[in-house]
Amino acid sequence: MSQLLNDILGSIFISLLSFAAPLFLICGTIVYSKVKRYKQSQYYTQTGHRYMKVVQDIGLYGEYRCVAEIEARRLAPLILTNLYLPHPTKRDRTTEIDVMFIDESGIHVIESKNYSGWIFGREQDRQWTQTLSNRKKFKFYNPIKQNELHVRAVEQALQLDRSYLHSWIVFSDRSTLKHIESSTVPVLNRKTWAKQITTSLEPRLTAAERIEFYERLLPYMNASTEVQAAHIDAIQQHKSPVG
Repeated sequence: MSQLLNDILGSIFISLLSFAAPLFLICGTIVYSKVKRYKQSQYYTQTGHRYMKVVQDIGLYGEYRCVAEIEARRLAPLILTNLYLPHPTKRDRTTEIDVMFIDESGIHVIESKNYSGWIFGREQDRQWTQTLSNRKKFKFYNPIKQNELHVRAVEQALQLDRSYLHSWIVFSDRSTLKHIESSTVPVLNRKTWAKQITTSLEPRLTAAERIEFYERLLPYMNASTEVQAAHIDAIQQHKSPVG
């Protein structure tokens, strides 16, 4: 009887193994390809974040996806991530920019909001609303105003005319932009935004100018741990809605 039971269990184990092995192989191949692509991205080169840390962090993953979309659509793009620039109005403070890239049309400053749910907001509102499927609502600072601060910081750091700067607000494709009113700044889901950045804009910068601005902004990307800690501390102390 015990031998029969062993034979049955052995047969079940072999059947499960024959089914699971190809599945594990497929999953392993998918994960390997994703990790390989990540490690070839400028986001990994610039941040050094482990892949698992990025995919488990909603904010970091949104930033990476923006970088990946730029790299997929641009040849050798000039990308910068997590820059800490001097605050445009408050001395001894900094403001942090998620993602930026430079092309012939100018400098593109991106505020990534990797949110899900329904998103409501108007350009003039101080706060916008996120409504989830369970009907819970959350308020967050107007990302247009938030990125305006970032754009002004770049404008002052480079002493560059505002017409060279482009502000983008990019939400996750898991979100639905229900009632968004913005006449000056594009507010888009990531997939729609990715298509728009391939649209030709008026050329404004030469290749030499693009490299010059990139090199001038590069030091702001390598902020020390002290600068980053001071940035977080200032936000907490002043209860600031933006970074």
